[in-house]
Amino acid sequence: MEASFIPYTATTVLPPGNILVLAPHPDDEVFGCAGAIMQHIAQGHSVSVIIVTDGSAATVHPDAESLFKYIKKRQQESRQAAKILGYGDPIFWAITDRTLECNEVLIQRLLEYIKEKQITKVYAPSPAEIHPDHNALAMSAVEVVRRCAESVSLAMYEIGVPLHPNRLLDISKVLTRKQRAMACFISQLEIQKYDYQIQGLNAYRTYTLPAQVMATEAYYILNGAELQTWRLFGNSQQTKVLEQAYRKISELETQLAEKKAELSMIYNSHSWHLTMPLRWLKSLVRKIFTPGL
Repeated sequence: MEASFIPYTATTVLPPGNILVLAPHPDDEVFGCAGAIMQHIAQGHSVSVIIVTDGSAATVHPDAESLFKYIKKRQQESRQAAKILGYGDPIFWAITDRTLECNEVLIQRLLEYIKEKQITKVYAPSPAEIHPDHNALAMSAVEVVRRCAESVSLAMYEIGVPLHPNRLLDISKVLTRKQRAMACFISQLEIQKYDYQIQGLNAYRTYTLPAQVMATEAYYILNGAELQTWRLFGNSQQTKVLEQAYRKISELETQLAEKKAELSMIYNSHSWHLTMPLRWLKSLVRKIFTPGL
């Protein structure tokens, strides 16, 4: 019963291939999937990391010079973390923070990179994420991998919103390195204790696992063919519940629209306008002869 909601085992080995990690901001690649990056590297897989926005909106900048220095600082933090994880240098697309959109321009740019590098697996945020950049990148990744069909799979990772995962990765042996990598993002940890929160999330993910597992990362993985008919988080029990709720909401919205249409017809009808004086008179009589009104 419970296993229909969340895995009761965690893997320590990942499928081979050419890996692309998509991060909306400098730090998300570490918070979301540092363990997976390290495991892929340990297994000898090719790993590329694209950090899509410049991360500039995390604070206020008094002038252009301050903005430039802040962007460079965040990039350097990701480079330092990359050395700890061992994958090389991240790629910075530097799209202005909080302006990211799921559109054909971004989708085509991602598709071109995937084809050029022969990517077989993409890590990206989950569509459940509420930050606009996270969500835009998530939806773009879904569409990109969908167009790639069976040749590419998508691993959705969690940061701000927990997933209903179908895969858990045991990161107990590399947890200390992930903590060191997260500590590189000084500019962000001064704002909020993201490392503390992510450690808590990774620890919580061991809830269904043996006691010796200290930390796991959670993912929801589908290939492009499965995304052709994808329903939010697959065929799990929670999906069925969500779909029932969506259907009910849709029915209620339809009923509400019908009632609004009926009211609109009444208000715009000839008889409604003709009887308006009578309704006004009735209201006046009630006020005159009803005490307290």
